[in-house]
Amino acid sequence: MKKITILTLIITIIVSISLLVGCAKTPSANNTQKIKVAATIFPFYDFAKEIGGKYADVVLILPPGSSPHTFSPKISDIKKLAGAKAIFYNDAGLDEWAVKLAKGANVKTFVNVNSTIQNIISAHNGNPHVWLNPSLAKAECRVIANTLEELDPAHKSYYELNYQNYTKEIDTEAKALKEKLAKLQNKNFIAFHPAYTYFAEYFGLSEVAVIEKVPGQKPTPKEMLALEQLIKQHNIKVIFSEPQLHSDIVNAIAKDTGIKIATLDPLGGTDGRDSYLKLLQFDVDAIIKAMGK
Repeated sequence: MKKITILTLIITIIVSISLLVGCAKTPSANNTQKIKVAATIFPFYDFAKEIGGKYADVVLILPPGSSPHTFSPKISDIKKLAGAKAIFYNDAGLDEWAVKLAKGANVKTFVNVNSTIQNIISAHNGNPHVWLNPSLAKAECRVIANTLEELDPAHKSYYELNYQNYTKEIDTEAKALKEKLAKLQNKNFIAFHPAYTYFAEYFGLSEVAVIEKVPGQKPTPKEMLALEQLIKQHNIKVIFSEPQLHSDIVNAIAKDTGIKIATLDPLGGTDGRDSYLKLLQFDVDAIIKAMGK
């Protein structure tokens, strides 16, 4: 009798353990397992977070305040990518370091967010800064949404709804900002490098020239003279610098011509610019403050 009781007890314990293990292995209905993806620059990171929402763990590679033109990845950046299913990058000469970095972390899916607007980039001589045009930013969001839906089809409707809502927000904000800029009398400006070509086209501004056509490639004395002539010819009141790139040339031109220096940020990710929409607001406000007088 004792043997039967002990045997029954052992069987009961085994069954109980099996049930516990089974429960541990079976995810609950409330479990929201996230899919990990990476983005090279802050705007793509913000797009992915807005669309991915609670089901996406988005990793940003480029530290806010750094320039993708001069960025050198480190071993720690490879570690950031561990477990990422995909990486969103620009693939227009901006973040060519991304593919090598992602391969080192065994990321399998490489997503060029500009894959549907390559013709537009080609028409602009390969200028990669398309996200500063809200209309083109929406095309990049579409690619990101499609990727998340393919990688995680169980939440396809969730990603699609987020995409639709977010792009409506972009439309609303862009319209308001365009109306603010329309009041400017003089819409001519000179930028530090060609980051604002698409931005100017969308918002009805005129990028008369840039100081450095390629970051780090300083203008020749002849080009400097031409810039100063353009400033007088187009009644330009301000030169826009960028927080990620620094050059004494900006100060030299401002000193020679007597015009102001103001800051535009093409990337964001810092205080007051911690979303794509806030980045647009910051740049528009900076332009109005510098050029509206």
